[in-house]
Amino acid sequence: MSPHLNAWNLTLSCISRLVEIESICLCHTLLILYERMYGYLLDYPHQETVQPGHTFLGASKPDQFASRYQSERQRVYDRAQHMVSTGDYAHADVEDAKAEAGLVKAEAQISRARGDQLQWIKHMLRRGAVARMGYRTPAEMVASQLDTSRSTARDLVYLAKLLGADQIEDIRQGAVCYQRMLVETRLAEAGATEDVIERSRDLDLESVARLLQAHRKMTRTDERGLFESQYLSLQPSLDGTHVQVRGRLGALEAEICREGLDRRGEKLVPATEARPDARQRRALALTTLCQDELDRHPEPAKTTSDRMREARNRREPSLMVVAQSPLARTSGYERGVAVLGGARVGPDTVDLIQCVGRTEAITTDGQDIVHHGTIASLRPSVRRAVLGRDDGCTIDGCTSTYRLEVHHITPLSRGGNHSPDNLTTLCWWHHHGAIHRRGLRIDPQSPPKRRRLLPPNRTCGYQPPDPDPHTLAILRALHADTNRAPP
Repeated sequence: MSPHLNAWNLTLSCISRLVEIESICLCHTLLILYERMYGYLLDYPHQETVQPGHTFLGASKPDQFASRYQSERQRVYDRAQHMVSTGDYAHADVEDAKAEAGLVKAEAQISRARGDQLQWIKHMLRRGAVARMGYRTPAEMVASQLDTSRSTARDLVYLAKLLGADQIEDIRQGAVCYQRMLVETRLAEAGATEDVIERSRDLDLESVARLLQAHRKMTRTDERGLFESQYLSLQPSLDGTHVQVRGRLGALEAEICREGLDRRGEKLVPATEARPDARQRRALALTTLCQDELDRHPEPAKTTSDRMREARNRREPSLMVVAQSPLARTSGYERGVAVLGGARVGPDTVDLIQCVGRTEAITTDGQDIVHHGTIASLRPSVRRAVLGRDDGCTIDGCTSTYRLEVHHITPLSRGGNHSPDNLTTLCWWHHHGAIHRRGLRIDPQSPPKRRRLLPPNRTCGYQPPDPDPHTLAILRALHADTNRAPP
């Protein structure tokens, strides 16, 4: 063999070896790239890089903050890493993996930056920098300094006040996501158990927000404040072409208006015509309701018997409350109670609907639903008998006959019952507004035809004791009067 041929073979062998080495280096570089992308997959780094000892709400390991979605993404990245190592991958798969890793990495950086902001806000709050810098509230200072919305500023101040230095450090190091820490802190403050908080980690943030609403308290004082803050304003636009209707309604009042306007709006447009959307139908329904009232001719005065006959023939109310038992019962109907439209209500509204409507108890556990039946407040015969017995509103000095309704003197939630001695007739305002919305009470010692109103318990300082269930059972067995709470 000639020396030139040997040299050529040697050259080819060297080139082949170099190409093989270059291929190995290329594969190794791709593996390093995917390992780095995999490290930014979750909203916290690998467990080996997290400092031990940080816990939150009973969590013993940082990986407990991972949701099922994040665990599934981890398995996807494992498969992508395997494809790179074996060379069995497509260019599109690699690009998709790079894009997803970039998104998760950017969100993790935002979360860690929020941790830095929380640390500085906590430092400024400790030093009293808010007043020295001329701001009224910490949220106002944060909104001004960060040029962010007030809701974001309130969230940052809220966490900075409640979290300790270790928990803020967990956010800074990426051991837990800022948004998860925010919603879990609010769940814990609302009284949710650790099991509920742990299950919330498998839900998206919107579902966790709905879970928070179910656990948040709605006290009688909160409901009365909402009732007093209701308003409706008609504000003309600057060009005078239209009027802005703005206002605020309580949950029950808003549901009544929505259902009534929707029902009337369905009748306005014939079936053969093009139907406007729901919002426009409500506007038309509101206009027609007001027009009907203005066009109504004065009617001759009716006799008492005519008014009572009209009240007896009135349809049964259809308002309903959906309660998530046992959360609603154990909290005194301050949690887990909503009207059928989904808006939150509290114990005052439950007492009102137990007088005039129906309650429906539902237990929900994930996707499982247990319906415990619908309970009517009163039998129609009992309601008609009480209306006929009282012959009008029984509040002393009241002559109103508008929407006469039967009321429980001692609410069912406080140990009352459906006995005739515990029932009286009230007009709509005294029943709906004065008692169930403003917290006034009927004096059980006042005469049946001249009922007196007492101020709310919180105003006069008197707090009646909760009725003892064993004493109530004995009194009912003895057919004793149980309208008043036993001593």
